[in-house]
Amino acid sequence: MLKFFRKIRQKLLSEKKFSNYFLYAIGEIVLVVLGILIALQINNWNEQEKEHEKEQAFLKEINLDFKSNKIQLDSIINYNKVSLHAGSRLLEIIQNFDLKNPKVDESNAHLTDSIRYYYGLVWRNKSFNPKNGSVQALLNSSSFDVIKNDTLRRNLISWKDVLNDYLEEEEFAINFLFYEYRPWARENFDPDLNDDPEYITAFFSKRHRNFLNQRAGDLYNNLTTVEEEGVTAMIDNIIRLTEPKGYD
Repeated sequence: MLKFFRKIRQKLLSEKKFSNYFLYAIGEIVLVVLGILIALQINNWNEQEKEHEKEQAFLKEINLDFKSNKIQLDSIINYNKVSLHAGSRLLEIIQNFDLKNPKVDESNAHLTDSIRYYYGLVWRNKSFNPKNGSVQALLNSSSFDVIKNDTLRRNLISWKDVLNDYLEEEEFAINFLFYEYRPWARENFDPDLNDDPEYITAFFSKRHRNFLNQRAGDLYNNLTTVEEEGVTAMIDNIIRLTEPKGYD
């Protein structure tokens, strides 16, 4: 092709058709410029396609992580609701238990069984351990700009702070459970609630009732913090915004 244009140029020069040569030269320049522009546009399209593919890969991983996080958090919320209810019921039962006749008989056999049941529920623990690998990988890389949706970008940036606010409340409850209540419980009574008077005295003591009230308060705080800090709402938003072709 270049050889063809060169022959035309040489012919025009040899025939001294300078005006035609000048027009030809301009046309040749225009063709070269157009070629460069087309090449640049194609390269730009290719780069945009690469960025789009990279964005979609990140969105897929984030979506999978947060769907897993939602399942786990929903499970913990239900778990804590059951434990909170168990704590309330246990306090009610303790108030109605016949301490004058603490041995199992017809008057309080059903309460003894209920105590064993609710005791096991109120003092259990389940912690939230969300998957954050995809978000951290994105935030720590130079690829964060591939995420085009501004709302999603803000959510991903804010996720760590929102999560930490909730985890701080959860950690407070865990520390109370493991470092205050459980050492006291191991020392003072058997959770099977046998007929040993010392165990019975400890179980119905003011200290134990205070522990139960503290536990109920911690569980309630965990449940309200999830909503107040927007943990559930943020997880739902991130899932929605990372759905394939579902973000705007």
